[in-house]
Amino acid sequence: MAEDTAVVAKQQKQEIANAIGNSTIADSILNSFNKLATQGQLVFPKGYSVGNQLKLMYTSLSQNGSLAKATSVSIGEALTEAVVQGLEIDKRQCYFIVYDKKMTMFRSYHGDVAVAKRTGLVKDVRARVIYEGDEYEIDTDEFGEEIVRNHKTRLENHDKAIVGAYAWADCTDGTRRFCIMTKNEIDKNWSKSKDPSRNVQKDFPQEMAKRSVIRRLVKGIFNTSSTELTDEAKAIISSYNRTTEDEYDNSKAEKPRTAGKTTVNNIVIDDDSGEVIEGNAEPKKEEDVIDVDVTPVEKSDKE
Repeated sequence: MAEDTAVVAKQQKQEIANAIGNSTIADSILNSFNKLATQGQLVFPKGYSVGNQLKLMYTSLSQNGSLAKATSVSIGEALTEAVVQGLEIDKRQCYFIVYDKKMTMFRSYHGDVAVAKRTGLVKDVRARVIYEGDEYEIDTDEFGEEIVRNHKTRLENHDKAIVGAYAWADCTDGTRRFCIMTKNEIDKNWSKSKDPSRNVQKDFPQEMAKRSVIRRLVKGIFNTSSTELTDEAKAIISSYNRTTEDEYDNSKAEKPRTAGKTTVNNIVIDDDSGEVIEGNAEPKKEEDVIDVDVTPVEKSDKE
C-alpha cells in the first residue's frame, strides 16, 4: 500500500512538474496538496482545469520575475490556494505579490464573484459606487437589513469624491443580500492590507471600493449561510477565508488616525474589527505584481 501511494505521489509530482516546468515548486505544490488532503479540504472545483491554470500562473510568474524573489514553499502554497478556489488567472481573477520572500495570492473582485458562484450559494454579485452629488435612499428590507434604493447618478459625478459603495448578491435560496460601506469604512479596510503598495487604491479607487464591499458581502454570506454545503464548497470557503485573512497584516502597531495620513494611498480597514493601522511598508516594485485587475465586475444596465 505504501509503495502504491509513493507511485501515485510520484506521478502527481510529474504531472505538476510537466504543467509548470519546475520540479522544485512541483514538490512544494504536492506537499500543499497532501496537507490539504489530510485535512479533508482538497477538492477541486468541477470543470476546473488544474494543470492548465497552474501552467498559466507559473508562466506569468516566470515572465514577471517573481519566482526568483520568493521561496518555493510560498510559491507552492500560493498556487495551491488559487487552484483550490478554482481561480483563473487568464480571466484576471487572481494575482500574486511577493514581499519578505513570501508569495501571496490575492483575488480581484472578479475572483471573489467567481468563488462565490462556485460554492453554489450565489447566483450573481454586483456592486456600485456612490459619488458626491448622487441621489439615493437607504432603506431596510423585511429582515431589517439596510439596502439602497433609487440610486441615481450623473456622469459628471464620477469625477467627484466617492461617498461609499454597496454590493448585492442574488442567492440560490431566493434571497437578496446587501452590503453598504461608507468611504471611511472603505479607507479603513484598505489600511490593513498586506500589499506593500497603495498605488492601486490611489489610481483606481472606484474599482477597489467595489472590491472591498463585494468581499465583505461574500464573506458574510459564506460565514452565515445555513445551506448544507458540498465538500467542494467547504474546501473553497475554507481556502477563501484562509487567504482573505492572509491579505491583512495584524502585526502592525495600532495607531490613532491622524490628519494627513487618512488617504486612499496609505491607509485602509479590517473587515471585522474596523481598526485603523498606519501603513509603513516600503512600496513594492512594479514587477512584483501580476496583472492587477481594475476592470468592473460586469457591465450591465444597473451600473
